[in-house]
Amino acid sequence: MAHMSQQKIKLLVLYDLLCRLTDENHALNTDEIISLLVEKNIAVSRKILLQDIALLNEYGYEILTYKKKYHYYYVVNRHFDSAEIAFLADAVQASKLSATQKQTLTNKLMTTMGNFQATELTAAARFGTIPKRNNRYIIYTIDTLKQAIANNKKVSFQYYSLDYKKNKVYRKDGKRYVVNPLVIVWNKDNYYLVCYYDKHDDTVTYRIDRMEEAREEATDRTYRKEFDEFDVEQYRQSVFSMFGGEEQEITLQFDPAMLDDVFDKFGEEVNIVKVDDNTYRLKVPIQVSKTFFAWVVGTQGKMRILAPQTVCEQFNAFVTKIKEEY
Repeated sequence: MAHMSQQKIKLLVLYDLLCRLTDENHALNTDEIISLLVEKNIAVSRKILLQDIALLNEYGYEILTYKKKYHYYYVVNRHFDSAEIAFLADAVQASKLSATQKQTLTNKLMTTMGNFQATELTAAARFGTIPKRNNRYIIYTIDTLKQAIANNKKVSFQYYSLDYKKNKVYRKDGKRYVVNPLVIVWNKDNYYLVCYYDKHDDTVTYRIDRMEEAREEATDRTYRKEFDEFDVEQYRQSVFSMFGGEEQEITLQFDPAMLDDVFDKFGEEVNIVKVDDNTYRLKVPIQVSKTFFAWVVGTQGKMRILAPQTVCEQFNAFVTKIKEEY
């Protein structure tokens, strides 16, 4: 009776094994599949296995094959491709769920992929809100970039801006950028690639929805020891809307009403000092830019820059220029 039950579920087990353990880069030969089925206490001959695979194909469960020394089999078509899964996983991480709930849902999404694809899928993004971009190829660009990072390869792409009529204006006259991809960051409705050039020390950030024809290069990334332990969360906290500037440690003073905004901007690990019932302070690394200054202005006095003095002077000049223009 047990043998009969095992045979009844054989096709289910067979397809599950192929879905989890194969993809276009990882196939299993006939003997390997038989061994895996034996581990599940399901005995099958080579002839019957071929018939079973043919039956699955007949009913639309596509299993591809090729022959070297042996016949190899693998599954490609799934409910979602890896780019779509990465995008959905990003949306889960962007939610207000607890860390445990996010991990549970992400793990469920990963079960729709093969084991190798799930392992390679880079969890290298930090999130804001779900992007609403006109570039319909963005999820595939993201997939290309993530695969290049996983494979330790450089990437190249064309990059453009939009003019006032929303026409594309290609940078560098359409010539391709070639960079060392470091990590992908999702922040404030946009995806960004954080990368670095061979001949420059600092990182550079590019909006992914402004990329075209992204591709993985054959050349390995140029190794930089200083990026071995790149802290994505710290980077996200220090960058406002991804407008770069020189990073400095800034002392801020703010009202209690700004606490939620501070945690949203800098994370919950920041060290906040209570000065009195109406005043708090903190020191935090920030890439000083017009975007940062505009955010401070937008708090209408509830957030103030205390140090360093040079940044205070830059901020005052920023405010003065605004007054002069208006």
